[in-house]
Amino acid sequence: MEQKKETRAQIERRLKNALVFVPRDKEYSSVYFADKGLRLEVTSESCVISTAFHIHVFNAYTTSGISRPYLYTKRLIDIANENNCATKDGYSFSALIDVLKNKEDKSEYNLVVYIDWWIFNCFQPLYSIGESEAESFLVYESYLHNIARSSVILSEKTEDITNKQFVEAVIKNMNDFVENIDEHVIFHKKTDDELIKENIEAIQEQEQEQAMEAQVNGSQD
Repeated sequence: MEQKKETRAQIERRLKNALVFVPRDKEYSSVYFADKGLRLEVTSESCVISTAFHIHVFNAYTTSGISRPYLYTKRLIDIANENNCATKDGYSFSALIDVLKNKEDKSEYNLVVYIDWWIFNCFQPLYSIGESEAESFLVYESYLHNIARSSVILSEKTEDITNKQFVEAVIKNMNDFVENIDEHVIFHKKTDDELIKENIEAIQEQEQEQAMEAQVNGSQD
């Protein structure tokens, strides 16, 4: 059945009631990395980092000046568009890495890897919340880890601290935090059949995510 076209009044009402609205403007640019299911978009006022299941929106400016997430996202889009990493499904992040790695000047390669680390750090904990023993503890562990890092970062510096000393100080804080934690099993051993079933379910879930992302990508183009 053909979908009925929305009227101007309906569109205006949807925009008025939208929780998040980022209009495209003349500064708009984007890239979709098909192998990551990752879409990056920038306008003159915002940058949007999204997958099929969540969206991050960053303003271009903060109280301290230009937003670093905005700046680095825009640069990654520019680098991807300036290099040959396109496929029939979109751009390929792994192809971009290969292109940049083979250049004599490694500055763009190092920058893209750095941004990839940051994006992974943003996305990795998003869905860690849950009801299982493992999920509950991993959220707590992540919280403790961030507290351990922050206490070192914000501590008074009476002498230089090297990267190795920083990590050692974080580890010491973590050890102090967990010293009095009651110990219990959070990951139970699994049979071969359970592992095979989990692998099959993971493959099916990945295929469903790719199909959904392809559908979202098609509707946005």
